[in-house]
Amino acid sequence: MHTLLLLRHAHSDSVMGGKDHDRPLSSTGIIDVPRMAQRLKERGYKPDRVISSDALRAITTAEIFTDMLGTDLSLSKELYNAHEKTVLDLIREMDEEVQELMLVGHNPTWEVLVEDLTGQNRGMHPCSMVQISFDCLWKELKEGSGKIIYSSSP
Repeated sequence: MHTLLLLRHAHSDSVMGGKDHDRPLSSTGIIDVPRMAQRLKERGYKPDRVISSDALRAITTAEIFTDMLGTDLSLSKELYNAHEKTVLDLIREMDEEVQELMLVGHNPTWEVLVEDLTGQNRGMHPCSMVQISFDCLWKELKEGSGKIIYSSSP
């Protein structure tokens, strides 16, 4: 069995005249991230692999989570503004030794993925997370093959 945890980056600030990619976390986001990471830590969750979008708000969110959960972080340019098919391809190519995969990214992709993989429509507010279990190999993921086993939001 595999599980996928989709974490949406925490609330971010706009950057006047700046690029969307470089938006930092807002004061609300900075408060929410450690609280949400603590929830996972209290559940004993420690992902085998964490991959984050390379956008500043996602990296900052992911770094706080990985620090608290005691795991490593990889960055992926492909997760920034990614189409859900791109994310599914990344998941399907995952090594089967990875049982617990955590991806940190953006809406609307995360909401679409949750609905595609589970058939359930879940709103993904900033710093929300949804954990989905699968009784198949990563490469066999398909529409409706997952079941939501945990979700939380600030």
